[in-house]
Amino acid sequence: MVSRIISLLFLALMTASAVAANISVQVDRDPVAINESFKIIFESDESVSDNPDFSVLEQDFEILSRNQSSNIQIINGSISRQSRWTLFVMAKRTGKLNIPSIVIGSDNSPAITVTINEQAKSNEPAAENREMFIEVEAKPTNVYVQSQILYTIRFYRAVNINGANMSEPSFNNGDVVMEKLGDDSNYETQRDGRRYIVIERNYALFPQQSGTLTIQAISMDVQVPVVARGVFDPFGQNNTTRRLKSNDITLDIKPIPTSMQGITWLPASDLKLTESWSQQPEEFRVGEPITRTLTIKAEGLTAAQLPSLAMSDSGSFKAYPDQPRLNDKRGSRGISGTRQEKVAIIPTQAGELTLPSVNITWWNVTTNRLETATLPSRSIQVLPGTATIQTTPVPVAPQPTTLEQAVTPATTMNEQNGLKISLIIFLALGWLITAIVWLISSRNKTGQQSDAIKPQKTGLPRANLKRVKTACLENNPEKTGAELINWARIYWPDNPPANLGEIGKRMGETIQIQIEQLNKALYGHDTRSWQGAALWREISKAAKTKSKTKSKDQSLLLPLYP
Repeated sequence: MVSRIISLLFLALMTASAVAANISVQVDRDPVAINESFKIIFESDESVSDNPDFSVLEQDFEILSRNQSSNIQIINGSISRQSRWTLFVMAKRTGKLNIPSIVIGSDNSPAITVTINEQAKSNEPAAENREMFIEVEAKPTNVYVQSQILYTIRFYRAVNINGANMSEPSFNNGDVVMEKLGDDSNYETQRDGRRYIVIERNYALFPQQSGTLTIQAISMDVQVPVVARGVFDPFGQNNTTRRLKSNDITLDIKPIPTSMQGITWLPASDLKLTESWSQQPEEFRVGEPITRTLTIKAEGLTAAQLPSLAMSDSGSFKAYPDQPRLNDKRGSRGISGTRQEKVAIIPTQAGELTLPSVNITWWNVTTNRLETATLPSRSIQVLPGTATIQTTPVPVAPQPTTLEQAVTPATTMNEQNGLKISLIIFLALGWLITAIVWLISSRNKTGQQSDAIKPQKTGLPRANLKRVKTACLENNPEKTGAELINWARIYWPDNPPANLGEIGKRMGETIQIQIEQLNKALYGHDTRSWQGAALWREISKAAKTKSKTKSKDQSLLLPLYP
């Protein structure tokens, strides 16, 4: 037993390790000035089998330092793992430099580019004489309503400080959604021959109305140490506060284009629509669920801005959507929003099933034109449902006594004793008439009992129906579905239903509605809100009705125990 458990655990670990990891890569700033350090961050959503080799980066970048971290989360029984590698680097030359694909275990990171500019120069001629100052930047400056603006604050200092307090961005009108993009960045740079330590903070701004928008100046109070030796200051150090201010930035926010009126407004720099299935290749069978996962990923939009991808039922399938998963990824290039929706599709008939196309119209802010992301319609062949018929011993009713068993063989008579022969014949005829009358009466009673409760199906289905009741009243959809299938396969052994939907059709409209709710709980994964009392109430009502009427038609349900 122990060895079996160890084998199962080993198999589970091998299966988990076989899952391909998704590797992402991003930089904390882009563009970057030459002689400025910046971070390259690699992330994996699964554990990897080996450490990455970053030596290929050394062709264009000097690796100053590196660190690694990992994180494991368990949410509702689902385990997620994340590994992160952070490299502090400095570019060796200017231009658009390629960060090549890095081999991480059995997976590879995507290649990206970063822009390295010449040495930045101050807009103010006296900047080289300043010990500290603030610069702000917003791009683009001419944008559409609800599209993303990257707002960057940089604090430069050439002296030590003991603390600082900076204000949050504010606007001449407050109708702006603001998202902070990760933690502050720290790096070194040179400005007009002087070395500065830089703290950089980034925001994503989403203006909600058109017109002129002014991002008001950022103010910052800095505590600077001052040497002042004296009798009352044995350590010879005090603080002085300096207040710094940035410039205002004015932006022109354009309204939604007239061509997009009446259409969900999605201004993004890129938008992709993808799908995947719970099994590959997809195989559809009547009554068996298969999960389709639809994913929208948009650059420059939050997940909350992305539209729903809900599917509706059709004549050939039922659709049970799960709760959508929303995720925002924040980086130096802004927010990348992802909306993922899973839907369980259950075919209701064999033959050709057609899934309709999925279309999302969006506005490309880079090219200033309308685009559409599409998943084309697809036709799939649905196989007939399969049902595993459980072999159950059927109680055999006692067979009536045959004539041969009923009639006592005549005693061998002496041919000369005619009186005895006549007497035996007379008694035998009387016995025979009595047996025939008893046999007819017995068959009539058996037929009445069969019409009322179908005894050939009562033995095991009664016990199964009790288990259905228990599962319903425990509000356990998985257990209820399994017990209903088990009961139905025994009750209809010649033609067992393949799924819950078929059971509902055989049991009547009111029970079919309740089974639809059970299916939604099973395949929509909303198990906590399902209440089984209503389903059992309808089953109980139907069973009692059948018990009272004693219909001669095939009973749908067995009479319940009192």
